[in-house]
Amino acid sequence: MTPPAAIRPATGEDEEFLWEMVYWAAHVDEDDGVTLDDIRRDPDLVGHVDGYGRDGDVGVIAELDGRPVGAAWLRRFVSGVSDFSVYADEQTPELVIAIVPEHLGTGVGGALLRALFHHADDVVEQVVLSVRADNPAVRLYERFGFRETGRITNRVGTESLQMVRSVRADRSG
Repeated sequence: MTPPAAIRPATGEDEEFLWEMVYWAAHVDEDDGVTLDDIRRDPDLVGHVDGYGRDGDVGVIAELDGRPVGAAWLRRFVSGVSDFSVYADEQTPELVIAIVPEHLGTGVGGALLRALFHHADDVVEQVVLSVRADNPAVRLYERFGFRETGRITNRVGTESLQMVRSVRADRSG
């Protein structure tokens, strides 16, 4: 059994690890030839990490034995940044979360979301995310109050769900 992960706030010094997490969050298959450098140049993904630590960024890192194994963070966008964004408005951040593959299914994702929302629920009204429709993490997001608001064809041509979590609704229920 995996011991519980230690959770700490993300900082600008974590940017390199956040890039790795975007790589995994984008469901890159190592066999398809996509590299981390390709991810860094993808205009649909660069805004999720570039310059992490700016005003409004809120994130957490999970560590096991002092090694980062997962991250979850919120970032606000402006309209028109990406055709595949789940942009709601300039006040609503988008969630990015990923776990290194060998730690999937060990509870790290739930621990990250609990810690992230502990910090973020006082400063945001709602959070949006996009997730592939066949991703088992959809059930995790639903447990944390996310509800499907739409479906899109994502950047790789498969179906993704757009989901939103309203902090106000979660507090009243």
